[in-house]
Amino acid sequence: MMDMFYEVLLNGSPIGLLAIYAIYSNSQSEKRIEDLLEKKEIKEEQIRERWFAVVEKVQKERDELERDISRKLESIEKILEKKHEK
Repeated sequence: MMDMFYEVLLNGSPIGLLAIYAIYSNSQSEKRIEDLLEKKEIKEEQIRERWFAVVEKVQKERDELERDISRKLESIEKILEKKHEK
């Protein structure tokens, strides 16, 4: 493969040089795109983890609030029952 490149460089025309440049540029672009995709996937995973943490926290807070409301309603119900018995 490299022999072909050397032959084109030494004996080739400007079209050959242009082809080599295009191949090199394309390979560099592919590397850059792969790096960007990897960074994007890492960022997406971080965002997903933060989102799950927030959702979990909100669910816990909601559950605790529901338990508090339930306890208060039971307390009010007992108070009303006592007053009704009198």
